Amino acid sequence: MIENIHNNTDSNLMLKKELINIASSAGSPLTSQKEELQRSQITQELKQQLHEASSELNKEMKRINTDISFKYNDDIQGLVVTVKDNNGSKILREIPSKEAIELMKKMHSIITGLIFDKKG
Repeated sequence: MIENIHNNTDSNLMLKKELINIASSAGSPLTSQKEELQRSQITQELKQQLHEASSELNKEMKRINTDISFKYNDDIQGLVVTVKDNNGSKILREIPSKEAIELMKKMHSIITGLIFDKKG
């Protein structure tokens, strides 16, 4: 079970590296619609794999009676880890925190605004 999670993590890292390569070439002109389609497919595959990994991790945490949960967050396009107390009624820690997630969203908005500023 843990090996499957490890293999999924390796696949996720490969997809993340590909996404980083795509992002680093963001200023260059697109060469074809085929490349754009490939980028979109890679993004969807990564998102799907993160959903599957979080589901597998949650199953494993329940199996070992641990109140740690993993979920995919669309805003940061990554996993969020939540640690709860023994009876599961109170959240002890969330990684990244809600404040950090809000900061990431605002930074993304600012960067997008700077890149696509109509005044420049």
